[in-house]
Amino acid sequence: MSQPKVSIIVPVYNVEKYLKRCIDSLRSQTLADIEIILVDDSSTDSSLEICKKAAEEDSRIKVIHKVNEGAGLARNAALEVAEGKYIGFADSDDYIDEEMFKTLYEKAEQYNSDLVMSGVLFVDGNMFSKEGECIRKTYFDADTQFETEDELQMLRMGIIGALPEDEDDSKYGMSIWKNLFRHEVIKENKLVFESEREKLSEDALFMVDFISCIKKATGINEAFYNYCRNADSISKSYKKDRFSQTLVFMDEVEKRFKKDIPPEKYQIYTHRFWQAICRVICSQEIMHATDNNIRYTDLKKRLKAVCAYPLTEKVLKSYPIGKLPFKQRMFAYGMKYKLYFMLKVLVGLRNR
Repeated sequence: MSQPKVSIIVPVYNVEKYLKRCIDSLRSQTLADIEIILVDDSSTDSSLEICKKAAEEDSRIKVIHKVNEGAGLARNAALEVAEGKYIGFADSDDYIDEEMFKTLYEKAEQYNSDLVMSGVLFVDGNMFSKEGECIRKTYFDADTQFETEDELQMLRMGIIGALPEDEDDSKYGMSIWKNLFRHEVIKENKLVFESEREKLSEDALFMVDFISCIKKATGINEAFYNYCRNADSISKSYKKDRFSQTLVFMDEVEKRFKKDIPPEKYQIYTHRFWQAICRVICSQEIMHATDNNIRYTDLKKRLKAVCAYPLTEKVLKSYPIGKLPFKQRMFAYGMKYKLYFMLKVLVGLRNR
């Protein structure tokens, strides 16, 4: 049997409600020469049975069953058996348009690119959007190449953060599932995913590590990946230890960047990330407090732990907040001056 053009890796854990939709979207790809690797992470619902049934119906599907360790390590298990020339990823509660991997594969071959990046469709919007709203986000106006050392450094920094005047907190998007990766690069450099249970965003660290090893990346003006913000994912997004995980993640990013990028060059990007993640954590604390009738005095303590943290105060003191987009600017001012009730009001207004 010839080598598949693309191996698509899908971690699976207790997603019986959405899994068939995801698998069907992969099986319907116009690029037929693919393999689909479903990694059941010890689901306790019918997810494993759904995976096995799909494998019986389609010989391109492989099923791995493993002890529960999280999405990052589930992907590592799939990488050990993947055979495709390129690697793609999907989350099991999302789905993708049928042209996605055909387009990404053809662009990779056309440009001899190690990495092809596209955009995303936020189905039901983001954490503050109304149900039924769909937001299309692309990161490139046309086919864009990154191949010089400086361009690839800019790409790495733009995965983690952005410049103050940029619309989004990540210039190119942190997530792996909208992209296509040359498998040979992963194998030759022994790249693996960290555990998201320890370091917050295993996607972003993998992206930074991968880009550090490549000769060329391509961005395209397309959006195929349907990221579904469903009620389950919203409720699971709150984590009491997210702030401590973020500190570990920030340290890991700094370790990687300072190897070959001067701090005065990368800190404008990492500081955008820091004030942005603090905004997300504060927003989630406020939403969690509202949903669970937590006293305002207790909420203030949680917000103070974020806003009065030395790194947060340092970043907000030096960061050009006035250049941020309006809504982000208002929230940053609220965090900087410890205006906790103002933050509560801003989240309430956005969440209507």
